[in-house]
Amino acid sequence: MSVRTVIILLALPLFLFLAGINSALLYDEETRHMEAGLRGEALAAAVTVAEFARQANDPFAELGEPGRRAALRDAAHKIPGLASLYLSRPGGPLLSLLDTPPTVRAGLAVPGKARVVSDWTDAHGDPLVTAIAPDGHGAMVVAEISAKPLVRRTFHLKRLSATLIVGSAALAVLLGLMVARRVGRAFSRTRAIIEARGGSSDDAALGIREVRDLADAIGLLDKSVASELRRLARRPEGGLDEGIAALRERHLPGVERIEGGIALSIRPLPNAPAGAVHVALPCDGGWAIALGAAGGQPAEALAAAIAARDHVAAGPASAFRDRLDLAARAFGVEWRVVATGVSEGAFALAADPAMVEGYRALNPGLSAGALTSDLAILFAESGIVAAVRPA
Repeated sequence: MSVRTVIILLALPLFLFLAGINSALLYDEETRHMEAGLRGEALAAAVTVAEFARQANDPFAELGEPGRRAALRDAAHKIPGLASLYLSRPGGPLLSLLDTPPTVRAGLAVPGKARVVSDWTDAHGDPLVTAIAPDGHGAMVVAEISAKPLVRRTFHLKRLSATLIVGSAALAVLLGLMVARRVGRAFSRTRAIIEARGGSSDDAALGIREVRDLADAIGLLDKSVASELRRLARRPEGGLDEGIAALRERHLPGVERIEGGIALSIRPLPNAPAGAVHVALPCDGGWAIALGAAGGQPAEALAAAIAARDHVAAGPASAFRDRLDLAARAFGVEWRVVATGVSEGAFALAADPAMVEGYRALNPGLSAGALTSDLAILFAESGIVAAVRPA
């Protein structure tokens, strides 16, 4: 998996998640505030008229007088979106205080105190916010405010949320490409340094420590994303490749050991061939290490690799090379790297030994595990990388 793909796959879900959370919070806050405002206006209108009615001996007669009704109508017109305002007694008369005929709500009972009831719709299906308030004479005042502004606001908020999410996705891809280009240039410079077997005098070039930090970060991202992709791609009917990979992980795992104060790290890489094999034994003053590959069809190559590893590992370090020769003849393994008595060094199954050793020499402070982690990034095509360092 390329560095560019890794960074984009990590950045894109993160940006989409943040944009989605921000959009949801904005939508919830704006709609709640606007709905609370509409409910408050409806409740205020109902309570105000109910207080007028409470002071009257006969609310229907006094509020129905042309002068008072006209005054209430003029005041009601100042409330934006007020759709209907009327005085009603269940099973009795109804007095509309506006010019428009009200929509009678069946089932409304006189409440004990003013409150907002369930939202209704008008004759055209447009949403309304309804509030009722008792007048103290067995009747109630009903005020209904159109909720069209809330509907328009929610529509614009949804459109804004979609724009934010799409914009965040584009920004994530753009930033991912920029960072990937920067990291790619850093890796290229590092390889150039290794090939030259020395430091760079270019002040603009990234230092080894900065490249190491980038390598560590990309290694972590690659591991996270690759494991998730493997989980999503896994199927019960997995084919031969999946089976080979699972068996390699089980029977030819990586090695992290310390013997006699010397640390060993061997890291098989995801693209290692089915027959790739590694074996190591502690010996006087260090480690005996061999990296190789068995040929043939994948299943046969894997079986030969496991058998060769078991044969060599079962013997003493003194017979290490003899057992390697026998395994090569018996199982068809080509040993590409063989070293004994190693106390410090770096190796790869399929990479330029000078470049691998050059990187080790330029980073004397790295542990064996950190060194193989870097080599796995810089030489991803190597199949297997190994390092030995004093613990």
